[in-house]
Amino acid sequence: MDRGTTTGRGRVVAVAATIGAVLVLLASTLLVAGSAAAAPAPTPVRTCEKFGSFPLGGGVYVAANNVWGADTLQCISNSGARGDSGFVVDPAEHVNTTGPAGYPSIYRGCVYGYCTGGSPFPRRVDQLGTVTSSWSTSGPTDPASTYNTAYDLWFDPNANQPGRNTGAELMVWLNTTGVQPIGTKGPTVTIAGASWDVWQGTLDGLPVISYVRTVGTTSVSNLPLHSFVADATARGVVQPAWYLTSVQAGFEPWTGGAGLRTISYSVTHKGR
Repeated sequence: MDRGTTTGRGRVVAVAATIGAVLVLLASTLLVAGSAAAAPAPTPVRTCEKFGSFPLGGGVYVAANNVWGADTLQCISNSGARGDSGFVVDPAEHVNTTGPAGYPSIYRGCVYGYCTGGSPFPRRVDQLGTVTSSWSTSGPTDPASTYNTAYDLWFDPNANQPGRNTGAELMVWLNTTGVQPIGTKGPTVTIAGASWDVWQGTLDGLPVISYVRTVGTTSVSNLPLHSFVADATARGVVQPAWYLTSVQAGFEPWTGGAGLRTISYSVTHKGR
């Protein structure tokens, strides 16, 4: 099912004030715990706001609820483990049939003017070097759910873009329950030892290129995201002088989606 222009993943909004408040709370908890013989486990963080978010991994990452395509209830929470880089979607009461209800995700980089701690992004494409990611996921508790699991990389001519990106969007789909990306299916390429169908289209005038793994998987280790960027650049979708502003990883639930989980996630630039 082609989503056409119904999607709106670019509406991820990280509220810096909210994230800052959570970081202060976590820092206070760590200080108090440090003076105790046995530190209590931190309180799990949860948001049900459409565009709510919270930090993970000490602020290196941000988890975003991002319910941009529906008004049905969706919440995300961390596992409560200190230094965790995972989240779970629960509940997710979506009934969409023509497009994703949202994009619950984790990201590193700069989104709508907010940058995660110590971010290596934005980074010029022609100076990118290696960008690798490991990501472990698990499926929803409801087998009738429809969704896809995908990276979302954003590009912009401006390194300090305060709003929606204006360059291009690149997605890497690890698996799908049958839903399809924006645009038209083109050639199949081999990247990182796997085959990927290349889809190209536009979103509100923004070029979108998606790489859909022909054999789905729930996890990857040291996936060379820079190889997808290089392929998209060779196809003219991404320009060498543009900046990679953020690397996001999450799910696009259409119907259901409760129980979708990122078990662990990391993304590094030149190993850092």
